[in-house]
Amino acid sequence: MTDQQPKSLALAGADTLESDKNERRKLLLLAVLTMAAVLLMMFSAWYLLFRKPITEFPLPPIGVEPMPSYAYSLYGVQSPTGVAVAPDGSRIYVTQTSGEAAVLIYDGHGTEVGRMVPPPTGTDHVFVYVAINPLNGEVYVTDRPIAQVHIYSADGEYLRSFDPPEALLGWQPLGVGFDSTGNLFVTDAATQRVHEFDAQGALVRTIGATGQFNFPNSVVEDASGRLYVADSNNGRVVVLDPTGSQMAVVRRGPQDGDLGLPRGMAIYDQQRLFVVDATDQSVKVYRPAEDPAAVPDFIGQFGVAGSGDGNFRYPNAVATDTRGRIYVADWDNDRVQVWTY
Repeated sequence: MTDQQPKSLALAGADTLESDKNERRKLLLLAVLTMAAVLLMMFSAWYLLFRKPITEFPLPPIGVEPMPSYAYSLYGVQSPTGVAVAPDGSRIYVTQTSGEAAVLIYDGHGTEVGRMVPPPTGTDHVFVYVAINPLNGEVYVTDRPIAQVHIYSADGEYLRSFDPPEALLGWQPLGVGFDSTGNLFVTDAATQRVHEFDAQGALVRTIGATGQFNFPNSVVEDASGRLYVADSNNGRVVVLDPTGSQMAVVRRGPQDGDLGLPRGMAIYDQQRLFVVDATDQSVKVYRPAEDPAAVPDFIGQFGVAGSGDGNFRYPNAVATDTRGRIYVADWDNDRVQVWTY
């Protein structure tokens, strides 16, 4: 064998090794691209099926709870205290407490498309909170000075006012909300209690012992039937079991997750409880506890004091849609902020 033969064999072996490496690189690249395509298809199917942002895709927990980010604001409203949103975000209802008493109606792009004005009866109207009946889309608005709850169509036409039973004459309706079955909850600033009515308007029960609440501003219900009451002037959120018995309290205080002046609340996908803290200039986010008697888990907050994008000045209400968007009535900044996951 000549000296040239071993050199040729060595070169051939090197070429084969390099070819194998190139083949492995191609296979690895193909595998990565295939995985990326599969993930893209899964994310696309998730979005098309549930119409939720990709950040809501049910990935395994990694120990960090994401907070929503500021997206944009709706302007043209004066001193908003209440906000309600259609599930798909196509209609946004905002109460205006300065200037003309009205509920402003925005479309999903933030364009004002109508207004709800007070009925001809009564004077000195002030619309405070607003909620949408999940059964028929009717909009309920509390008018505190004349102690009434007005009912409008989704397009803003006045339909009627809600007549409480004689036992509640003299009430001062403040907060208003619904559960998924169409039962109506109204917080009463006169009796400092919460009244629940069925879908036909009959009084089901009154919740709260004497002295338990001090200006309750809102109430929401989770999938387990637990009620959360924003006990505003006591600086706390009270958690009640389905019978109305107190189970836990998110307390007032200076620590993370403690409250100052809780106002509006909203439940998002039964996994998060949003609580507007008017004096902390923020929205605090909790996860309902697995233990029915446990305090909800504090997982973070968003917003700081100020007038810039993402800043609050005495926020008062919060609502969510099914697309991962959170709407906050930013009272002293004359706007509604929209945040998104």
